[in-house]
Amino acid sequence: MEIRFQRVFLVAFILGVTPMLSAKAFAFSAVENAHLYNTNTFFDVGLLTQDGGDSSIDSDVSDAVTAEVERREVLDDLLDSENFEFGVQFGLISIEDFESNLWVSGHFAYHINEYFYAKALYGYAEAGETSFERLANVPPLLTDEQRKLSYYGLNIGYNLMPGEVFLTKDLAFNSMFSIELGGGSTEFAGNNQFTVNLTVNYRLFLTDWLTWDIGMSDYVFDTSITGKNKTTHNLNLTTGFSFYF
Repeated sequence: MEIRFQRVFLVAFILGVTPMLSAKAFAFSAVENAHLYNTNTFFDVGLLTQDGGDSSIDSDVSDAVTAEVERREVLDDLLDSENFEFGVQFGLISIEDFESNLWVSGHFAYHINEYFYAKALYGYAEAGETSFERLANVPPLLTDEQRKLSYYGLNIGYNLMPGEVFLTKDLAFNSMFSIELGGGSTEFAGNNQFTVNLTVNYRLFLTDWLTWDIGMSDYVFDTSITGKNKTTHNLNLTTGFSFYF
């Protein structure tokens, strides 16, 4: 009886252990095969790249993937480097006590550097009548010659806020905003008066040598035409073109 139980136990043990040993052997074999495959692969790639030659794998990749970069043309010099400027403007000037009148002016400028420039300016206008002359029906306060107003002076300008103006999606112009401060002399009513000039100017570069200018100025000088000495502010709005050379 005991011998029978021993045989049954031995058979059960053999049937349980044998599959475990087989699985372990299979796993060990798989690990060995993977290691050999990696070694052979590394060796094969090493053979392909030895003696300074290119790998066929890299060659295949370079042939399959080709970079197609569209080259864009870059214009380095959009604006010429001319330093001299000549311009003409026309507009209106409001001569204090003498109505708004037609104004014509011209200037010559030298651009010292990218930011600063010096401008010589001459302007001309003829004053109208005062409200007192029109309402009181009195003799004119000034003769026709005395009504002529002329100004000449020198300004120092500073360029700031450069930018672009887009008229359409594909059409754009460079632009510049500048401020000016200067002084000069105003001849009006038979007198020459020292004048302070304050100007803001906006320029639109139509080409590399031509700009369209829009400016607003204030000419400040003393006068005693109406019988009382006072400081007058004479506002001026102009537009015109400037040429660079």
